[in-house]
Amino acid sequence: MGGRILFGSLLILAVCFGQLTYPDVENPHGTDKCLACHFDQGKPGRDNFNPAACDACHSRESVNSDIHQLNNIDIHTDGIAIPQDFIRTDTNGNFSCSTCHSEACKTDRSNRKFLRGGPYSSDLDFCFTCHQRQAYKQFNPHRQIRENGSLDESTCLHCHAQVPDSKADAATNNTMHLEMTPTCNKCHALHEHEDQHLGRSIVTSGNLIQDRLRKIEQQFEMKFPLSENLEIRCNTCHYTHQRGVLKQESVILAGPGDNQWFLRLPRKQLCFACHSL
Repeated sequence: MGGRILFGSLLILAVCFGQLTYPDVENPHGTDKCLACHFDQGKPGRDNFNPAACDACHSRESVNSDIHQLNNIDIHTDGIAIPQDFIRTDTNGNFSCSTCHSEACKTDRSNRKFLRGGPYSSDLDFCFTCHQRQAYKQFNPHRQIRENGSLDESTCLHCHAQVPDSKADAATNNTMHLEMTPTCNKCHALHEHEDQHLGRSIVTSGNLIQDRLRKIEQQFEMKFPLSENLEIRCNTCHYTHQRGVLKQESVILAGPGDNQWFLRLPRKQLCFACHSL
């Protein structure tokens, strides 16, 4: 179990490079607005870089809670070897944004996240700059059934605080270690379609979408789970269990072997559950 948690923690790094930017802030990268990041002390450079500049646009709280921890990191942990030019700490000895990100005065389409040593073929390749690849064994928490057909309950505990009732229609948030979104973000990076859907309330869209959703649910005899405030969550569209784990399944397609994205319906049908042409 420990190795699985370690790998889950490592995969947090795979999402470590989303923008997490406050709304309505102007992007200074690649512009002539040098004082947004540098002190007014001669030509902008590493010596007059303002270490607090990142916090003006990006949420440090989000970084610490959802992505890669900045505080209280033991760089002498087994399996971690940080390149010398990556060790850029703040005044308290903690990691800073500049540990992993280079100063972003010029934009580079091949390295949009300003990763040190980039570009990389994948975010995970960057993770293995410090973490030893061979020390982590890939673990897929969506494979909950053993080859002999029995339920691997330890897999459930990767996301859930206790093994959910298999007779329930769906596992609820209060049985999970974290809320739905940070649970999924432990392994999965947010994508553009999630920016447009995740956390959006179907109430604000009027009755049309609600009516369409109810009609599709009746047609296929399934449910699209929403939050208590009728907001879209990861598991609204994605069914996260193998077929047969839950006695009452709300899915037409279920992963592995059925479809790699764990969609509750085939893609086109899923989109048209809410949207019309």
